[in-house]
Amino acid sequence: MSNQLTPTDLMLQARDTAETYLNQSIRIIDSKFGEGYAKAHPELIAGFMKTAASDFHTAILNQKLEDLIAQVRDLLTMIRGNHD
Repeated sequence: MSNQLTPTDLMLQARDTAETYLNQSIRIIDSKFGEGYAKAHPELIAGFMKTAASDFHTAILNQKLEDLIAQVRDLLTMIRGNHD
């Protein structure tokens, strides 16, 4: 049984993630600069959302690369063990 998300699941997840980034960006920007500042400066919201998404992408990519490196090391260890 696969734990892969369907394209529809991924679309809904992407929407929910964007909404979370939007809500958090408004809350954080307004807490730093005053109520309504985010609404008056949508470029800050956009920048916040891009940064959050980029950071998440980098973290996931790094995690997957570390997993791949570990698998390659295990495979190399197994291959070397068979040639001894």
